[in-house]
Amino acid sequence: MKRSLIISAFLISAAVMFAQDISLPAPGTKAGMDLFTAIRDRRVSKTFVKKAVSPADLSTLLWAGLGPRGVDAVTSATKSGRTASFSGDNPYINLYVLTDKGTWKYLPESNALKFLGGTDSLSAVSRAAIPDAALLILFTVDNTLTPSFLKANPVLFQQMAHATAGFAAQNIGLAAAALKMAAVVQYTLAPAGAAAAASLGKDEAPLFILQAGYTE
Repeated sequence: MKRSLIISAFLISAAVMFAQDISLPAPGTKAGMDLFTAIRDRRVSKTFVKKAVSPADLSTLLWAGLGPRGVDAVTSATKSGRTASFSGDNPYINLYVLTDKGTWKYLPESNALKFLGGTDSLSAVSRAAIPDAALLILFTVDNTLTPSFLKANPVLFQQMAHATAGFAAQNIGLAAAALKMAAVVQYTLAPAGAAAAASLGKDEAPLFILQAGYTE
């Protein structure tokens, strides 16, 4: 009986914690696995076991994808100061985290998640949403941040946006491998549902999703 009460209290506390903005712990700097091992052991899966990701691991995954880092002083290719390289000076890719508890926007500068709503919008975002995945990450592009040299060529910018978001997704996939998680990138997306779930403005468009979680 006492054990049941403790578990119930924990679940209630977790639900309250996730129904608000979240300050994430510092991302990890070591995972006990080198880069080449992570590449070799990276797992793509559409089958997961139901297990929540810890705030520490979530912080590490998001940082790997789009976190802050020093500017590349040699090539100036990363003036945006992110872990993924951007052409131009502004980080025009955004990440949104969705679980069955709600939706949050990742804020790299403050290493935090901005709470957008407590509705389970997974199936509205994608019919490929996997209920047992620990999280779904939605990648979007903010078209107001189009580099000046591409404003006359929106088609090329969209190609660049997908490529840049792909760099971020690869980083997350490798970080997931180092954390003994699996991940899968999917393009099955309901644009209207994704825009509603993430409260996207008219100039921000969804690109694709990544789902990550544990397989054992």
